Amino acid sequence: MERALAAGFLVFLLLVSCGGQKEQRADQALPDDRYGGTLVVGIIGDVDALNPLVSSTRGASDVEGMLFLTLTEINEDLDSYGPSLAKSWEFSADHLRLTFHLRDDVYWTDGVKTTAHDVKFSYHKHIDPLIAWSAIRWKQFIEDVQVVDDTTVTFIFKEVYPYQLMDASVGSVLPRHLLADLPSESWKTCDFNRHPVGNGSFKFKRWVSQQTIELVANENYYAGRPFLDRIVFRIIPDQTSLLAQLRSGDVDLMESIPPKDVTRMEEEFRRGKSDVRIVKYPSRAYGYIGWNLTNPLFASRKVRQALTMAIDRQSLIEAVYFGLAKLCYSPISPILWAYNPDMPVFPYDPLRARQMLAEEGWVDHDGDGWLDKDGRKFEFALKTNGGNRIREDITVIVQDQLAKIGIKVSPRFIEWTVFSDQTNRKEFEAIVAGWSVGLKVDLTTMWHSESINDKFNYVSYSNPRVDHLIDVAKREMDRTKAKLLWDEAQKLIVEDQPYTFLYIPEQVNAIHKRFRDVQMDTRGTFSFPERWWVPQDERKY
Repeated sequence: MERALAAGFLVFLLLVSCGGQKEQRADQALPDDRYGGTLVVGIIGDVDALNPLVSSTRGASDVEGMLFLTLTEINEDLDSYGPSLAKSWEFSADHLRLTFHLRDDVYWTDGVKTTAHDVKFSYHKHIDPLIAWSAIRWKQFIEDVQVVDDTTVTFIFKEVYPYQLMDASVGSVLPRHLLADLPSESWKTCDFNRHPVGNGSFKFKRWVSQQTIELVANENYYAGRPFLDRIVFRIIPDQTSLLAQLRSGDVDLMESIPPKDVTRMEEEFRRGKSDVRIVKYPSRAYGYIGWNLTNPLFASRKVRQALTMAIDRQSLIEAVYFGLAKLCYSPISPILWAYNPDMPVFPYDPLRARQMLAEEGWVDHDGDGWLDKDGRKFEFALKTNGGNRIREDITVIVQDQLAKIGIKVSPRFIEWTVFSDQTNRKEFEAIVAGWSVGLKVDLTTMWHSESINDKFNYVSYSNPRVDHLIDVAKREMDRTKAKLLWDEAQKLIVEDQPYTFLYIPEQVNAIHKRFRDVQMDTRGTFSFPERWWVPQDERKY
């Protein structure tokens, strides 16, 4: 659902042969007392797996980012790339071959060296339809991957297009020696998902379901041992309880602080009454109501438009976000170059919404106060993940607003992992959910007809013209021409209203002030956690 990885990975066109350099840390130049301490991260729901090809939750993505390396890393400017497992790379003259030169000092946490054979193996699992990795379609223009030697691997492309480096790099590299003999149909239930062996800055120690996930510093990490000894993710399935534990000091870091608490927490920190520091940065997220288009209630575009017009989205945002969000108008985020600000607008107009529904046959025929058609009442369950106060509040507000035009909504608050599983299986009528969009302009994953049977086209959206525009736009080398194609695709999706696009929040996290060199930005909360440290006299655990 909300993932930094799977919803997409925005790339910014033709990339140079190598990005900025991530230097290996010179540990001997740093004070020894930086090493030690524990970071406790409070999360609202358990993860579904710790295998990047299987998991689909944002929490899992956060943990996996510390366990597994990718070939490259996007830089803070979101427009260039730096090394990770690959120390350098270059394209062939015809731009159809991309060769990566890997580090020779990267090891899996069981002591086996990471090589080009792992990269090739991982690619074949990325494209395996039995595994059905969420970003499988991002590899569609890669024809083959060839191992030159243990530290050199070449990606061969079918055609030249803007996203070649990103598509080759996206996706974690996994250990061939542990997974090569595992049948693809067993990946979703294999033991590796709960006991991963990685090559990142931290290594897995234990996972107690619905309680904690514990990582420890990887002593053999190529860039130097992380300063922190441990990172513990503590599952606290209620935002109120989680916030209380943050304020009491039982939790050190919390993502997505409830907006109503932000101003007070900032003031308490400023006046020295709290040690919890607020961190804000532009979000990659947006919230939405998804209408299951396989349900006859939502099959009509006019009905979906009417539903949106019956919801006062601006007052909803003011009620739950307190100025820390703005209206969402498009499936492409405003942080991306392809965003089209000139979208069709469906203003709050409950009278017009009721007229549109009547035109579709939805009228209160029996006088009971609820719209009906052909003997069926217009009523449905609106699901969201329980414990998320914002989404719970939104669900109740939407229930009240739709009741005013004669639509009966039954809120359903469901534990996160169950909600995620049901959504993946499309077992819902409508959902309040959100995406943490990736860093690539590509609408394939959620909006292409071919993705209906993949993970993230939850609502089963299909529009042949949108399919065509996506297919052409993601190949277009001229950004100006590509922008026109993306503009039209966005407009068509918005006109269809498969989602009621709700809001774009500002990302607001909180962390105890004793943690130093913390970097959080649009790439995510955990940017280079190996650099975070806490003074010796301020450690609690």
